[in-house]
Amino acid sequence: MPCDVASLAEIQLFDALNDEDRNALAGVIDSQKVAQGETLFQAGEPGDSLFIVRAGEIELYIKDTVGQKIVLNVSTAGDMFGELALLDSGARTATAVALSDSELLVLDRGDLLLLFQKKPDAALHMLGVMSGMTRKADQLLRTRVSRNVNEEIEVHTSTLQRIADWI
Repeated sequence: MPCDVASLAEIQLFDALNDEDRNALAGVIDSQKVAQGETLFQAGEPGDSLFIVRAGEIELYIKDTVGQKIVLNVSTAGDMFGELALLDSGARTATAVALSDSELLVLDRGDLLLLFQKKPDAALHMLGVMSGMTRKADQLLRTRVSRNVNEEIEVHTSTLQRIADWI
């Protein structure tokens, strides 16, 4: 089901497009409803679509090397996710699960590439928005990794302290 043009004007990713471009894009973006608890995709799966939350909440997470869940983001109305797979046709880097009944807009890679060819200025704007999201996720992971290291040091220190106290 195609989306309406008015909703595209409210999304940061598409705010640099003119009405004509938004009309063309509206014809190729689909609307999708997902139920609470539904998994949209899992890390490692192939991906070729970008998702924009129209309503609801979508949790994006990864699992660390010991299987602990690391929540990268909870996307709400106006947020997008899945942009990395859209740009490079690579595997999904995270798992996406609906935290509530949600409505999404879905843009396929081929349709986005056609828009990029026709509108290079819009492509630069959209790539800038996407790179900002990637930087945000990178910073979150850096914070998480440094926190884990500090927690490990604290655990080892307290264990050594207990041994020293016992001796």
